[in-house]
Amino acid sequence: MKTNKNERWTVKIARIGNKAVREAQARNRELGIVNWYSVNGQLVNDAVAPEPNPDQKPPVTSPL
Repeated sequence: MKTNKNERWTVKIARIGNKAVREAQARNRELGIVNWYSVNGQLVNDAVAPEPNPDQKPPVTSPL
């Protein structure tokens, strides 16, 4: 199967961009910065969820 010059160029640029994104995400994790993503229109992050602490009382909220 033969690919044209534009398709090869597009794939090459996409690979460069993907590599840069992976490196930036890894650097963010090292610095403790949360990465955010949109999955099916919902914003999600890759932060570790805190462990529930049974000894901690729930915060008091105002009824207003």
